[in-house]
Amino acid sequence: MLAGSAHAGDYEIASTMQKAGAKELALAFMQEHPPAKPDSKWNSLEINLLSKAGKNDQVLDLAKQMPFSKENALLAVQSAFALDEPDLARNWLAQLIWKGNLSKIELRQARLRVIENLVMAKDGENAYYAMLRFDQDYHPVSSAEADKFVGGLFSMGMTQNAAPWLVLLDDGDPVKIRAELETGLIDPGIAIQSAKGDIGILLAASKMKTDPSLEISALEALLAAGRISPEALWKSYQDHAIEFSNHYALLQGGSWFGPIARITDPYAARSLLAYLADHEKDARDKAVSLLIDSLKDEPKVALALFANAPDLSPQAKHALGKMAYESGDYASCIKFWDGLALQKSEPLDLAHAWLKTGQPEKTAAVLGVYLKGVKTLDPQASSRILPLLEKVVSTKAPASKGLLDSLLPLADGSAKREVLILLGQVSTDPKQAAAYYFQAAIGKKDDLARKARMLCIESLKQAGFADDAKALAEKSK
Repeated sequence: MLAGSAHAGDYEIASTMQKAGAKELALAFMQEHPPAKPDSKWNSLEINLLSKAGKNDQVLDLAKQMPFSKENALLAVQSAFALDEPDLARNWLAQLIWKGNLSKIELRQARLRVIENLVMAKDGENAYYAMLRFDQDYHPVSSAEADKFVGGLFSMGMTQNAAPWLVLLDDGDPVKIRAELETGLIDPGIAIQSAKGDIGILLAASKMKTDPSLEISALEALLAAGRISPEALWKSYQDHAIEFSNHYALLQGGSWFGPIARITDPYAARSLLAYLADHEKDARDKAVSLLIDSLKDEPKVALALFANAPDLSPQAKHALGKMAYESGDYASCIKFWDGLALQKSEPLDLAHAWLKTGQPEKTAAVLGVYLKGVKTLDPQASSRILPLLEKVVSTKAPASKGLLDSLLPLADGSAKREVLILLGQVSTDPKQAAAYYFQAAIGKKDDLARKARMLCIESLKQAGFADDAKALAEKSK
């Protein structure tokens, strides 16, 4: 395509670039080779390229200089919306409707854009009347159009005017739920249960504060979505704790842990535990640990809530690190566990977390400490360590050889043979590598042995032991 344009003019070259998919190159070429008097073809190509590149200011500037066309007006409307310029968008929409010779479908879409424009400008009265006229001309409107009308009215605080279109929306539509919540047609609790994670519904329901448990449940979901700060949820816990303590007849000065364990409302329990953590110094660590355990099915909430909490107990850090690891939040796992005396499988989990965050040297360091502290290695641990070591070896980390030397006397069976192969791979001496590979292959005829023998033969050749390589190749047939 480009070859055919070798002697073409600037427009043909830019057009060929655009057709080949090099839109940014085409635009840059046009801007570097502007003609003295651009014609309609040049301007049309340039405005389309500018629009695709998101250069909305330039689209609008060029559209003003060009003769009116339906295509250019549509691009100008789109750019005006993108720049949050409702007056400018309305001007272009008016021209589009009156001059654009639009088809019935195009006219319907243009009128919808006018309504969107009025909503954007917060011109509630004119937006509402435009919706009514649209509904009259195109009755019944589609559910998607009804959704736009209800959502627009809601955003302008005019939900009470949305009744004509609410019936057209599905019961599970977030826009309908929010409108019904705003107008009191449904209870905040039902809205939260129907929210399916919709942030707008949760925010609206949480502000109504008709039920402290519902408020806390909404705030926890918002924290998990990263829409509020941990402090906002913690404040809600604290604000409702006394209310919950009165409801459950908890005596001030007495131990609350027993009664809290019997409370079936998890939000009330968490509120009370958070209160103890803040107000009972001697009970803080226990309260925090129980609060974390209460959030075991909501790891995003727990991890966000305690991400920057000071003076966490080792028990709390162990629990949060495990929660982070199991949910795939490896950076948080490292944050809670790094420098902690790790237990059971935690060192291998931490090594894996370091690897997942792109730091194999840290993985090697954790594995090195772990291997020095064990006398025997069970098959499950071996099955976890070997893949980690393979990754470390593949990065050519300096600690690879030492780790493999430490692992070799602890491994047995096929795990030992895999370690021998890895030792051969990290060895810089082909004779030494051949010896490792030979040990991995000796007495076996499985796939691992065949792989080891082939590697051994190659290493023997590199070492200059051609006769040995030939003899081993013959015996391998």
